[in-house]
Amino acid sequence: LLQILITSLFPDTPRAANALLSYNNKPVKDAVPLFEEVVAPFFTAIAARGNETWYPSGTVAMALAVRLGRAAAKGEIPSNDLLADVAKFVTPKRLSSIAPEDVALPSRVRDALTTVVDPAAGALESAGVLPVLSQAVDVLEQIPLLVEEVADGATDFNPTPSSVRAAARRAYRARRTLLLQYDSDPLDESEEIEELLREAETVMRMKRPMISIDIQRRVLKGGHASPVLAPPVDIAERAEDILGAETAKERLLYAEADATVEELARWLDEGQL
Repeated sequence: LLQILITSLFPDTPRAANALLSYNNKPVKDAVPLFEEVVAPFFTAIAARGNETWYPSGTVAMALAVRLGRAAAKGEIPSNDLLADVAKFVTPKRLSSIAPEDVALPSRVRDALTTVVDPAAGALESAGVLPVLSQAVDVLEQIPLLVEEVADGATDFNPTPSSVRAAARRAYRARRTLLLQYDSDPLDESEEIEELLREAETVMRMKRPMISIDIQRRVLKGGHASPVLAPPVDIAERAEDILGAETAKERLLYAEADATVEELARWLDEGQL
């Protein structure tokens, strides 16, 4: 979606090509089942805040959990500031006046814990586990903000799907576009965006008759998340060395992601990109 917007709305950022995977720009109510009936009220309850609440809002808890996860993904002991924030959160408001303001691990305790944690963190880093955790934290970091937005009344994406379609039809100008669709993806709108981009090609040819635009759509096996379901490269390579390529792909569930990479590589080679 972001690539569609950049290519359509910012003429000063020319795009030689775009690869659009699992394209989806449905309205929220269509993309998220029971959004208005369940999701929005649930998020509003999580984000509930005010002087009468016994604890701070649930989004504060999520943000703290993400910060703790970030420290863990780095193989570090949480900072004293983070520990103080956690202590403040778990202390009921009625007891906050008698709770200590600063919480700090004694330096000897922190040094001892670091001595224990560092070897394990190094081993997990070498095994490729910490990078995966770091990527997971990057995703989770967006959830508290999303909950707050929905609780504050957001009911659809901005810009709206109709605005995106209008912009793309009027000004999409990438010379080459690859649409990768997955056969078990109920959210996919690759066929719809292909039709719209071909309309945009007609509009562009009216302005510049000599322009050449290539739009391809390929259907692969998999679902909406197939492109991202893959282990770190070093883990995959070790597994393939031990188990063989096909068995490793099956056991670690990245055969569909690997097929995606092969299709992207074919397309890039074809366009000499």
